[in-house]
Amino acid sequence: MFLYSWLQVMQSIGGGVLPKEGKEQEEGVAASMENLKYLEEEIRGKKFFGGETIGLADIALGWLAHYLDIVEEIVGLKLIDQEKFPSLAAWKQEFANAPIIRENWPDRDKLVTKYVAVREANLGKGTPQ
Repeated sequence: MFLYSWLQVMQSIGGGVLPKEGKEQEEGVAASMENLKYLEEEIRGKKFFGGETIGLADIALGWLAHYLDIVEEIVGLKLIDQEKFPSLAAWKQEFANAPIIRENWPDRDKLVTKYVAVREANLGKGTPQ
């Protein structure tokens, strides 16, 4: 079930929010919120998805702790906030602050440039680099 949820979150955000506008994006946001609700329930009461240490599920969802902030910035909305998803927001912070993770994130500015280009290409405003 977790693998299915991971895929649903990836598809709803990566395919329904970042490359869309208007009504299509609203539908992608709604789908993303439903998928994030599931993750919120899975992480509630735990530091990481597997318990007290980073595990495979955390690694699989780790992109949410770095890439999602970039997507949110580009599209101008917030999907995971403290009010709606307190456990997931706390997990994002905890995961992102783990030294092994923090020291190995890809360059943020390069990611912003890349995902702006991807979004513009999908919206017919440019070509991906």
